Amino acid sequence: MNKSTLVKSLYRNTSEYLSKDITISGWIRTLRASNAFGFIEVNDGSFFKNIQVVFDNKLENKLENFKEVSKLPISSSITVIGTLVETPEAKQPFEIHAKEVIVEGLS
Repeated sequence: MNKSTLVKSLYRNTSEYLSKDITISGWIRTLRASNAFGFIEVNDGSFFKNIQVVFDNKLENKLENFKEVSKLPISSSITVIGTLVETPEAKQPFEIHAKEVIVEGLS
């Protein structure tokens, strides 16, 4: 597994990570999911802001364990591997599009 990047580094050095695959580890602060996609706010304790992770249930970007991830309780420890994407139209400046979500202790 790749070395985890701190959320603080993503906020302070965003351009270094944009459009690249990164790994983050942290705890779920909030989670919202529908049948098609979901959003997780993750915090790793390195920064006061969370980072949003988008996970997908569509064929081209389907997350293998989508159903399991969408039912995770708040404060679960997870590792996310995905691509950092700019989101100029949203309240957060960027988000991670998940390719893999590993649930620590359960996977």
